[in-house]
Amino acid sequence: MARKFSSFIIVSLALPVLFSVFLSCGTKTAQQQAQKDRLQWFQDAKFGMFIHWGVYSMLGYHEWVRNLCEIPLSEYQYYVDNFNPVKFNPDEWVDLAKEAGIKYMVITSKHHDGFCIFDSKYTDYDIMHSKYGKDALGMLVNSAKAKNMPLGFYYSIMDWHHPDYIPRRSWEKDRTTEGADLERYIKYMENQLTELVQNYNPAILWFDGEWEHTLKETHSFEIEKMLHKMSPDMLINDRLFKRTPGHGDFGTPENYVPATGVTNPDGTPRLWEACYTMNYNSWGYNRIETEFHSKTQLIRQLIEIVSKGGNLLLNVGPTPEGEIQPEFVARLKGMGKWLQVNGEAIYGTTASVFNKLPFFGRCTVKGNRLYIHVMGWPVDQKLLLPGLKTEVKKVFLLAAPQDSLSFQRQGNDIVIDLPERAPDLDATVIAVDLAGKAEVEPYKTVPAGNGSIELPVYLAEIKSRMGQRAFLEQYYKKTMLTNWQNVHDFPVWEFYTEKPGTFELQASYARGSGGSTFAVKVDDQEIPGVVHGVRSPFYPQNFSLGTVHLKSQQRQTRAGISHQIRHEQ
Repeated sequence: MARKFSSFIIVSLALPVLFSVFLSCGTKTAQQQAQKDRLQWFQDAKFGMFIHWGVYSMLGYHEWVRNLCEIPLSEYQYYVDNFNPVKFNPDEWVDLAKEAGIKYMVITSKHHDGFCIFDSKYTDYDIMHSKYGKDALGMLVNSAKAKNMPLGFYYSIMDWHHPDYIPRRSWEKDRTTEGADLERYIKYMENQLTELVQNYNPAILWFDGEWEHTLKETHSFEIEKMLHKMSPDMLINDRLFKRTPGHGDFGTPENYVPATGVTNPDGTPRLWEACYTMNYNSWGYNRIETEFHSKTQLIRQLIEIVSKGGNLLLNVGPTPEGEIQPEFVARLKGMGKWLQVNGEAIYGTTASVFNKLPFFGRCTVKGNRLYIHVMGWPVDQKLLLPGLKTEVKKVFLLAAPQDSLSFQRQGNDIVIDLPERAPDLDATVIAVDLAGKAEVEPYKTVPAGNGSIELPVYLAEIKSRMGQRAFLEQYYKKTMLTNWQNVHDFPVWEFYTEKPGTFELQASYARGSGGSTFAVKVDDQEIPGVVHGVRSPFYPQNFSLGTVHLKSQQRQTRAGISHQIRHEQ
């Protein structure tokens, strides 16, 4: 710990930007252990494909298009009648998923608009009464079964079409609620869920659209009991229970990664799955979309999620004709190529044993082997594994297991000697074989010998309220936080001190032009900042923001940056 203070704090970032997170370690809860046989396949799978596909695809904008554009039911009926995905080939969908390294699939059997892509005897508002006239869901079920691909169904509790579902949309002035009976709608829902389970035998029922009613109104626990009676091994997500902690087989964060994974009410880790879009603006097909996560970002997002004990459910929105668009196909195939080499470090692993790593990287674990996923290659070719007290037997590149890497012990730390350049710029995986179960001392950010505290972006956590867009990237020898477009994203650091002190606050960032404003908060102190133009968007410079005072006996401090105004270029 530091003895001298009154130096400075460096907060390292790049604008316009935001970044990613850290790691959690965990053991199985008692509930998970009791249900191990039922949940194990899902826990090991790590990577799933989400498919949002239905009548809304025809408008080519958004799965919420009927509500967003206030389309009356009478007009929406045209798209229901003419839905005709003549190019739908379920074998191609499943084959693509397998090539991508995906281990299970989940498709929207019914979204909020109420249209069903399966043959239901309880409604005419289904694909059998559209121009297509064939049971698309049944076709996909058959292909998935033939290719040994577990398939789950998304089902919306909300229904904008059914006459008994209330409330109506706020803009539907012409649709009366007179005679509507929510209890009757719940019975309709129960009947359809029974159809789905008995006729198609899904591996998962993935509920959504739960927020407009109480658990009592939706009969959530009665429905759970009914479903498990029919299919004891089927998994049910937490949204049937309004994401009530501890209920459902797995948690479902959407378009963000919880900094420490997902836990049960008692604090123990629980099964969870982050659903993510490859694009930024919708889940269903969007013909005007121009922004897509890169293959590199998606590989790293998979690593990020798995390092915290979760699964990635990565979404595609097929076209109204039934094809998966080329932008999605290219990214999925790219992920598959990476997984062909590095899948051992993803499938069947558990969360990191490190709370932090002092470089741009993450860790996954399988037995006595650690997998270190390095995205930012250390400039000095030295990789520090902090606080790893367990004896290390062997270190090697997962892509070249025949070639061992040298390493040295420095107290409780392990220092690995790396090649000069990263073999894989997306993520190079280094395997570390241990003599026993990993024992790790938590990593803490503390002042240096001169009293200064450096907070690089790779030690931050991402907080996101509207879907994370920012991510970490290494430009030559600098790891920076980039793509900070969402003002609801902000990075947070945690560091420790022993004594009070006044610090000069500096921000390190790179950007081609200035104008954006931001604020740095340290405890209850907020310091505003304005982005200055720099000579290169890839070469960071330090700028002084003012001073902050850390109070006496301060042991733990949190600092965060909020991007207040986005500068339009």
